Amino acid sequence: MSYELEVAFGPANELLNSLHTYLCKKFYKKTDLGSTWAGQTKLKLSKPFASTLDETEISAEWKLMYLFLYLCPHKESAERFLAWFERMTAGEMYELLAPYMSSFPGELGAIRDRWLHLLSEWNRQYFAGTDPKLLEWLSENAARKRAGIGTLPPDALAEQITNGLYFEPGAECDKLVLSPQYHFQPANIIYTFGSLTVCQYAVDGSYDDPADEPSRRLYRQLRSLSEKSRLRILRYLNGGPRSFTEIVRYIGISKGITHDHIFNLRSAGLLRAHMSGDSAVAYSLRKEAIGGLQESLLGYLLAD
Repeated sequence: MSYELEVAFGPANELLNSLHTYLCKKFYKKTDLGSTWAGQTKLKLSKPFASTLDETEISAEWKLMYLFLYLCPHKESAERFLAWFERMTAGEMYELLAPYMSSFPGELGAIRDRWLHLLSEWNRQYFAGTDPKLLEWLSENAARKRAGIGTLPPDALAEQITNGLYFEPGAECDKLVLSPQYHFQPANIIYTFGSLTVCQYAVDGSYDDPADEPSRRLYRQLRSLSEKSRLRILRYLNGGPRSFTEIVRYIGISKGITHDHIFNLRSAGLLRAHMSGDSAVAYSLRKEAIGGLQESLLGYLLAD
């Protein structure tokens, strides 16, 4: 049984993705923007707001914002999304969310007020200053990927678009919504709500990358292959999908270091993450990515 695949993007998506990146402090070392961006951004914020965000973490309430984003008919600007969210009564929110959730992380009116304030201030103090070219670049990426719907089975196309996330067809997922994002790359933001999964996938590179530099994907691939343990992991995965526990047992190093190696290989698109909802349950080798590496490298080195 297959699922419906949708590719969608509006500036409101990147409003949430940028705040997610700032709030997800444990990922600063793994994102391209990193702690340097977070520090520079903090200087732009008022001290009271920066202090509030210091005490705010990714939570079940925050996850709910991505469901509201999906359900909002006005994603074409951050302001329209926020205006729509502000007008929602607790009763309207309940009716909207009920088909996707059986319980809520708190009183919906209070959740709306709290996150409306944070998102509005984030938009005013940071996101409103985003280069319009970035949002155009993301919109164009979504349009190109959307044009591919119907050319491949949904699971194969989704893996291609996300550079290695394999959302297996089955009874658990009726609809998968993919949206390009910049701030959190090379990681992805994935949430599941019943039979709906929404994934903000990392786009390779940036709209302003220098033309004479290798693509970020090529650079990640080459860096990933420079570590002996990662090569051993890839060789092991050639035998078929393996769970994280199996990889740890085989490689013989700590779970933390193994997790970092897998993240690195996943970000480079060299391994396939087999997804069940928003969790990776197994990994396998992406032979097509390994096979295309020489072509990508020669394409860069021999370019005019």
